[in-house]
Amino acid sequence: MNGPALPGLPAGASPGSARAVLIGAAAYASGDLRPIPHSRRNVRALAKVLTEEATGGLTPWDVLTVDDPRQSEDIMRPVWAAAEEAEDALLVYYSGHGLVAADGAFHLALTTSHSGKDWTSLPYFYVADLIRKSRARVKIVILDCCFSGRGHAGLMSSESRLIAEELSDAGVYSLSSAPADRRSMAPEEQPYSAFTGFLLAVMGDGVPGAGPVLGLTDLYPEVRRRMRGAGLALPEECSKTGAGAYPFVRNRAPRPTKPAPDPAQDARTPAAPAVPVRVNVPLDEAVAVAAGSDRWVEALRLVLMLRDVPLAPRTGRPGWNMRRLANRCEMTAGERLIGHATTGRTRNVAFTDSHLCLLDSEGLLRIPYARLGHLSVAVSIKEDRVVTVTDQAGISEDVVYVTTTADYGGRRLKFVESGTTPVRNCLTGCVPALIDLHGRNPGWFP
Repeated sequence: MNGPALPGLPAGASPGSARAVLIGAAAYASGDLRPIPHSRRNVRALAKVLTEEATGGLTPWDVLTVDDPRQSEDIMRPVWAAAEEAEDALLVYYSGHGLVAADGAFHLALTTSHSGKDWTSLPYFYVADLIRKSRARVKIVILDCCFSGRGHAGLMSSESRLIAEELSDAGVYSLSSAPADRRSMAPEEQPYSAFTGFLLAVMGDGVPGAGPVLGLTDLYPEVRRRMRGAGLALPEECSKTGAGAYPFVRNRAPRPTKPAPDPAQDARTPAAPAVPVRVNVPLDEAVAVAAGSDRWVEALRLVLMLRDVPLAPRTGRPGWNMRRLANRCEMTAGERLIGHATTGRTRNVAFTDSHLCLLDSEGLLRIPYARLGHLSVAVSIKEDRVVTVTDQAGISEDVVYVTTTADYGGRRLKFVESGTTPVRNCLTGCVPALIDLHGRNPGWFP
C-alpha cells in the first residue's frame, strides 16, 4: 500500500501515505459474550502479511494494532489519528463481536460490553464517520464479526436503517465476513476465525491468472469460493468507484512460464518485432502504452481492451440495432458511437467519442469522460434461496444477485444481475482507468 513497496502504485507515494488500524477484541468481561482468542491472532497475522517485504507494502510504523479495546476511545482515537495522517490509503480492520442494538443499529463490541446494554458498545456509525471524512484517496474497511453485513447494508437493502452516507463516498471499499443477518464463525480448533483465515490463506497463495498485485476485489471471489465450499456464511463486499482494485498485496501465485524457443523454428522464421499480448495489465502500464497514441479514440479503445472491456467490432455499415443504440444514447450532431461493451446480451454500457453512456429500460446516464470522477458506482451482493416447484418436487438453490448502482448528476440507475455480471465487470474495470487517464492526459478529452 505504500508507493515504493508495491509495483503499480504512484512512484511519488511517500512513506506514511498509507495507514492501517487493526483492532482485535478477544477477551470479554461479560459472561454472555464468549472470548474470541482468534481475534488477537487475526490481527497479528494480518499485520505480518501487510508489512512483509515479500507480500505487503506497508512499513511496521504504518500499522497500528489495538488489542482488547475497553472503551470507545480505545478504537476512536487511533482511527481518528490514522484518518488524519493517511493520504493515499486508509485501512481499518475489526475482529470481535458484532452486536445489534435495540434500534437496529450496528455496534462493535468492546471487552467491557454486555449484550442488551447498548451503551456499553461502540456504535459503528462513529467509526464510519471518521473513515468517511478522511482525506485518504482510498478507504478500506474489513469487518470480521457477526452481522457485519450491516456495515454496508444501506447500499444493499432498502430495508436497512444504516445511515446512507456512512460508506457512500467515492473511494470506499467495505468487506464483511457475513451478511447482515448471519453470524461469523471462529472454530475452536483453528488458529484464526473462518473469514480471516481464508483471507490470509488467499493472500498467501495468491490468485492464479491475476496481475502481479492484488486488490481486495481480486481476493474476494476466491475467499468467497473457499468459504462456500466449507459451508460457511458467505462474505459480502461493497465498492465505490473501483476502490477495491487498490493494490493490497503482491500476487504470490506462480506466473505462467514461457515455453523454451525452438532453435530450428527460429532458423526458418525471420525475426519480427515482438507484440506483447497480456491480460490484467497494471493501470500504470496501460496508461503508458495509451499515451503513445496521437488520437483519443484509439487511446480509449486500447485502455478498454487492457482493462478487459472489449467493444463490439466496428463495421462500415452499422446495423439497425447500432443506430437504435445511438438514438438511445441521445447522441448530438457530430458525436461518434465507438461501440458497446460486449460483456452481455443487453447493451447497457456504450462508449461514444465524448461520453460514457449507461442505459436501462428506465433512463440514461450520459457522463462526459472529463467528468467521470463525478460518477459514483456502488456494488452490492446478496444471496437468496430460490425454490422452484414442479409437479414432481421442489428444487431449492442459492442465487447470487449483484446490484450495481450508478449515480451521476442527481440521477441514479440500478442494474441487478445474477450469474454473470457484465455491467459490474465493465464499470469497475474501465471507470478507474479512464479517470486516471484523464488526470494524466486532460488534453485528449473532448
